[in-house]
Formats: sequence, C-alpha cells, structure tokens
Amino acid sequence: MKNITLSDITIGENTIIKEAMRVIDLLGLRLVYIVDKENKLLGVVSDSEIRKAIIKGVDIKEKVTGILNPAPLVLKSEDLKNPYQRSRMVRELRKKMPGSEYILVVDKDNHPTELIPLKNLDIKLLNGKHKNGGNNKHILVVGGAGYLGSVLTEKLVERGYRVRILDLLMYGEESLKNISKNKNVEVVKDDMRNISTLVKALADIDAVVNLAALVGDPMCKDKPEMAIETNYLANKALADAAKYHQINRFLYASTCSVYGESDDDKELDENASLNPVSLYARSKIQSEEALLDLQDENFAPTILRMSTLYGHSHRMRFDLVVNTMTKNAAIDKKITVFGGGKHWRPLLHVEDAADAYVKCLEAPLSKVKGEIFNVGSNLQNFRIIDIANAVHKIIPDAELSIEGENNDPRNYVVSFSKIEKTLEFKAVHSLESSITRMHRAITQGEIKDTNDPCYYNVKYNFHAKSEE
Repeated sequence: MKNITLSDITIGENTIIKEAMRVIDLLGLRLVYIVDKENKLLGVVSDSEIRKAIIKGVDIKEKVTGILNPAPLVLKSEDLKNPYQRSRMVRELRKKMPGSEYILVVDKDNHPTELIPLKNLDIKLLNGKHKNGGNNKHILVVGGAGYLGSVLTEKLVERGYRVRILDLLMYGEESLKNISKNKNVEVVKDDMRNISTLVKALADIDAVVNLAALVGDPMCKDKPEMAIETNYLANKALADAAKYHQINRFLYASTCSVYGESDDDKELDENASLNPVSLYARSKIQSEEALLDLQDENFAPTILRMSTLYGHSHRMRFDLVVNTMTKNAAIDKKITVFGGGKHWRPLLHVEDAADAYVKCLEAPLSKVKGEIFNVGSNLQNFRIIDIANAVHKIIPDAELSIEGENNDPRNYVVSFSKIEKTLEFKAVHSLESSITRMHRAITQGEIKDTNDPCYYNVKYNFHAKSEE
C-alpha cells in the first residue's frame, strides 16, 4: 500500500456518499474523514456505516454529512507524548474499527495535522496478531467448503481475515473441520439461489469471492437448468446485491474452458477468441459478461479464468484429470488415455489457485478492477499424455494404455503472463510432487475409500472421462 496522506483520507462536507465510498475503496482503508471549508474536522464515515445507510434507503447521491459519525476516535496533538492516552485511543480504535492501520492527529482547534501509522506508535498491544499485519476485513466466500474454497478459506483465516462461508455443504462438512471452530469463521448452510439468503450473507462484508458453481461439463450436461440458475443467474444476483450494498471488490471464478477447442498450439491470452464447447463454459462466459456490464466507478469485479486444478485438498476430488489418473494408478494399477492424449490442458495446484485469490484481494483496486486473468503457470501447459507419463513415473507398477477415441474436443494452451506481471503471481507446486502426495494419501490410508461419492461432483465412469 502507498503512503496515505491527509489529503488522501479527507473529503469536503459537500461530497456525496457514492464518492466517499469510491475514496475508501481506492485507499484500501475502511473510513474517510470529513472536513469543512476551514479544514476543521466534522467527523468520520466508515464503509460499514455507508452500507447500513443504504440498507435503510439512504440515496448514495446525498451528502456524506448526513451519515457521518461526529465523534471520531482521534489523537490530540498534546496526547502524542502521553503513552497512556495514546495507548487508550489506539486500543479503542482497534476495538471499534478492526483492521485500522492509521490514526488521525488533530490540533487544539480540531484541524487535522497528521496521519500516523499505528505500527509507528510502538505499542505492544499492536504487535502483529495476524500474519498480514492485523488485517481484519470480512470476506464472503461462496462455495467456501469446496475443493478450492476450503483451501482458500484456511489461507484467509491464517492471514487474519474474517470469513463467512455460504455453501450448501452437499459434500458434507469434513472439509471445514480444521477451521469450523475458529472465531473468525462463520458457516451459512444455504443455497446461493435464494435471494434472501444472499442479502443476509452480504451483511458487514468487505469483499466477495464467488467460487460456487456446477463445475465441469458432465455435471452441467446432467443438470442443465440448475447449471444456468447457479452458474449464471445466481451469480448475477449476487453481484447485483453486492453492488447495491457498495461491496465493490468482487472476485469471480471462471474457467479456461471458455477457450474450448483450438486448432493449433498457440498460447491464448485474455484477449483470445472464446470457443466454448459445453454448457459449463457458455454459462461462465455469460457470467463474465454480466459482471463486466455491472462495472462502474465503484463496483470492481475481477474475473479469474482458472486452469484445471489438481492436488490434495480438504474436500478432495477424484474427478479432475490429474487426481483421476493418480487414483486409478494407485487403486486399479491402470492409467488409461483416450485418443492418443495429444490435447492440451493448463494445470494448477489448488494451493497455488488459492494464493491467486489472495493476491487479487490484496492488490490495489486499480490493478484488478474490471480485469480478466488467466490463472495458472506458463510452465504447466501439458498434453494429456504428458500427465499420464508423469503419473506413470511416480507409480511405475501401473499399466499405461492408450485406447479408443477422445470424445472431449477441448484443446488449449494458455498464457499466464498477465497475472505473473500484474500481480507477481507465481505457482510454486510441481505436478510430480503433487502426484506423490496424493499417492501417499491413498496408499497409506489417509483417504479411506476413494470411491466415496463425496469425492466426486458427478458419479460416472471416471476411467473414461474426467472433469475440467
């Protein structure tokens, strides 16, 4: 974060609520101070106060003075040298505004004189309780108990965020056992297609991550109506509600499947033509377009087109190509590749995927607003046969066989240069180490029954097909 100055964090008494929210979002802080024409402090307004006002029907075009708090927590200039008073005020600020990083200093006439980072006050009570320096922002993760969501939620909690999970928990609650009792985690078991549920879930939220979807071609083909409702309509409703509540940072999980079928091996960047070959991919494209249409000076959606995920998770899946092959090799001693395995897939470990979302949440809004990112690694574009060979190398006693025709036309090599340059994102997990980890979990009994339905989004012949 850049150094914040007094001019950055103060606005005039005639500023409208909508502009105040824009300033708050651009700064990455949770409040802004209001001053009169003589630069005398009138009060403060926070993001939560703005959202409460909106819920009560206040028009965002009204002046911010109508909702300000006239008694903000500030330090008087004379109190700077008083350790007791300084400590008391900072403690109060931490209690009433979790995640605050600065405190305003005013002179005897109530004119702002300086803005001091709390860490510079050298108070023991401020020593980092959280790995990210005390960040206590509140994140709604829709689908937070899923394959990616359970990993992301744990990372967010470790970094000091409060997390509200909205999830149907159709695969059980086992994925949340490590964090379910954490005071910073709230689990709402419900369906995101329920509008009243969405509205309640957004209360006091600072940012939304929507991972919820009917994932993969087979599941969407099996339940097309539910796919449209969840992957498109419910996501649009969620984004509309977030925008209305002035929750402006919105991260959406799309997929590289939108690139569909490519005739050559040319790397596809975010501007490449889309060629979806499934309802799943088409529903994701519809959601992308709907989100970008909602963008304005305040609402800042970010679209993450995910690679095919793999690796060990709290909610394990064995219907993803790497995981499927590893499970089949470990249990059935057979690795089957259809049609020669010449089609390309971009891969990404689920832990790296979660890190990409953290990067987006913590990046300056200007870097991610209205942006589409392919999420993966330029080193992890693989042909299906290459994946099979990697599994066979780790599990050599499994038979590798090439059979029949491939009924999945998807074939795409994806460029990830944009996210690497813009957000300095870099995948750190290797395919080989991840296969070894999953093999150990299966063979040493960490995963008891690989055929348990909880490990599959759709139960079908996984020797023949795999999702994503």
